[in-house]
Amino acid sequence: MTTEYRVVRPEDTEQLVNVEARAFYGTPTPERVELQRNLIPPEWTVAAFVDGRLVASVRSIPMVRRMNGGKCGIGAVGPVACDAAYRRQGHVGKLLRLALERMRDNGQSLSGLHTPHDALYARYGWERAEGRRSYKFKPKDVRFRTRGAPGRYEAVGVDDWERLARIYDSWAGMRNGPFLRNQVWWQYGVIELRDNAGTRPANAYVWVSESGEDQGYVIYANHAQAPEGRWPPQAIVVYDFVALTGDAYRGLFEHLLTHDLAEYVLIEMPTEDPFPDLLEDPFRVAVTAAEGSMIRIADLERACSTRTYIGGAPVSFTMQVSDTSAPWNDGTWRIEAAEGQTQAARADAAPDLELTANTLAPLFTGHMRPDTAASVGLLKVNRPEALTAMAQAFAVYYRPYCNDNY
Repeated sequence: MTTEYRVVRPEDTEQLVNVEARAFYGTPTPERVELQRNLIPPEWTVAAFVDGRLVASVRSIPMVRRMNGGKCGIGAVGPVACDAAYRRQGHVGKLLRLALERMRDNGQSLSGLHTPHDALYARYGWERAEGRRSYKFKPKDVRFRTRGAPGRYEAVGVDDWERLARIYDSWAGMRNGPFLRNQVWWQYGVIELRDNAGTRPANAYVWVSESGEDQGYVIYANHAQAPEGRWPPQAIVVYDFVALTGDAYRGLFEHLLTHDLAEYVLIEMPTEDPFPDLLEDPFRVAVTAAEGSMIRIADLERACSTRTYIGGAPVSFTMQVSDTSAPWNDGTWRIEAAEGQTQAARADAAPDLELTANTLAPLFTGHMRPDTAASVGLLKVNRPEALTAMAQAFAVYYRPYCNDNY
């Protein structure tokens, strides 16, 4: 038996679609194969082949992530698939390491993924490093204490992606986590929904002010729940929500509240979002912590060079990073931040701080504070002043939040 780990080729497409579909309990179809050929370049995916048969795969889509007004390359990982007969044999682990090497070589300094299986990916250096806040409520039960200025809603579709993009880009500019979205991502990854049931357009509405300005949008779909009689209950699931003004924020939520036939509305927002506090009865909303993406540093030196420093005075510290899955990050680094820029260089000096690749990710994105990491044993402090220096170097305008699922 021979095993090969390599980048997939065009002739592997049908095998790849079959493995991915079966791994997630879907059905491989000619339409899926054609979509794969048209939208997903083969070089984005690495796969394991046993005796010439594709048995596992890892895809990494090259994207660009925003932070503090800067931009850095990120490999958006997904799907990660393995044929049932070949699981727990090490194939996925080897493919994740190979994917990281390719991300580094292709200039992607970060890597992100969404998963319900944290333990698997934590073994290879990914860690929860972004957050979300989830709301679930009955539309009939929720009322704002005050109303915003009047406006109107305009339905938009796949061909109106540029209109949505202008709103999104204005909102995302200085934030921490949003992707730069191109036409393909907008049309096939945001406005159209894909699952095992097939492809369908979402509902998309733009909120327009009285003066005619586009100030926000919401994208959602209704999902029928298990039948309980003649009328199956519906759920409104929001996939993207962006508001540039307070009036648009209230107006878009008011639109969601018009769905009287829905059993509930489900929406995820940034962790600092205040929606329940604006209501007559905040307890009508079930608020839970939702999972953001797991992040890892794919290339430490490049990641720091693309990270905008928002502090004033120059700061510096040394840190020893343990990274067995991406050994090019392993070792001691000097981090220097000044005049809007951050740099990382190899250092021979004793480390002020010691940490793993898992701990580095949430510190880098601003999801966790250095003093918090130190207080729970995730960060070893050899020079106390370095905690303050790291906090300044890794400061952010906004807590990390990405409104894309991938």
